[in-house]
Amino acid sequence: MCLNRGPSGVETAATRFGQPAIRDIEIPVTAETLNYWQTLADRRVAEVLLLLRRSSGRYLLHTKAFYPQGAYRLLTGGIHAGEDLIEAAEREAMEETGLTVLPTRFVGILHQRFAHAADAFDFTSYLIELVEQGGVLGVHDVHEQIVGFCEVDIEGLRRSADELQALEGRWADWGAIRAAGHRFAAELLARASGEARGRV
Repeated sequence: MCLNRGPSGVETAATRFGQPAIRDIEIPVTAETLNYWQTLADRRVAEVLLLLRRSSGRYLLHTKAFYPQGAYRLLTGGIHAGEDLIEAAEREAMEETGLTVLPTRFVGILHQRFAHAADAFDFTSYLIELVEQGGVLGVHDVHEQIVGFCEVDIEGLRRSADELQALEGRWADWGAIRAAGHRFAAELLARASGEARGRV
């Protein structure tokens, strides 16, 4: 019997916050990277990717103590098995930023297949846009090892994707995986921004 270990509330989120764009991609990785993700299979097969828009209108990125110098990315967080999607996004936002947020749009679903030779691991990122409502920016969960934040516009998301994609050595696969979500986010946010301008 196959068990659904993804989030609950996906259809409800789509009804409340809009139908998400859906994309399937395959990312070639090393055997070491594939093995790493497969070892996480029992506890992490999906994540929320947070497009947290601050009062400036720009999107929040972060970096961690062990990341390559200058590597910033969008916030993400694992979804517990059966956890409500929107509740997971709100929880992760509070844990990683200390900010209260208002979910405003279900932006996209990115189905990723990390592939090496004949083996693969499937992983899904749910892109949720949230707007800052209050609080003071700071990390509530010290285990996250977040050491810095910055804010970028849509073009900045594209640059971040390029910088992540350009990482080399042991960070190359990680950068490629993270770049995919940033490109998808930038594409969808730009499309929505263009549609909004077209209605003015």
